Amino acid sequence: MDLHSGKSYAITGANGSGKSTLLKVIAGILTPNQGELKCALGGKAIAAEDMYKHITYCAPYQELPDEMTLVELLNFHQQLRKLTIPAKQIIDMLGIEPDKEIRNYSSGMKQRVKLALAFYTETAAIFLDEPTNTLDEHWANWYFTEVQHIAKNKLLVISSNHQPEYSFCNEVLSIAQYK
Repeated sequence: MDLHSGKSYAITGANGSGKSTLLKVIAGILTPNQGELKCALGGKAIAAEDMYKHITYCAPYQELPDEMTLVELLNFHQQLRKLTIPAKQIIDMLGIEPDKEIRNYSSGMKQRVKLALAFYTETAAIFLDEPTNTLDEHWANWYFTEVQHIAKNKLLVISSNHQPEYSFCNEVLSIAQYK
């Protein structure tokens, strides 16, 4: 399978079928048991151990540092990765009290932060696992608007069994077809 920048792909399948695992393999987070993963950017090969420099990954079970506030998290994040919009704009957009510790966030608030970090970090590829799992209708609509906008210039891969999360994708890959 070849995945290309500027295109959006959905990995679909039943619960427990391996969607999240496949997403982690494609993102370079897990090593495949069989086969080979080759990645390139601008025609230049990227070593598996360097993949993290070129991707963002977001999943509902991914943890955030509970003791930090949103301001502290964004400041820390910017020391490691470049944001595509100012941190202040992200804070305003998310509507979260910036000095509240993350441990006191709801699951939906945490998911919004993780999605914003994925959307607004300068990377070539974004990998999303069940992106609207904990979002209410308002924030699911925000996701839908933002993801379509950022997907135009990056490789986007979404693992989901919820059709609205990936309805705009160029290609839908059923995990069942690869078993």
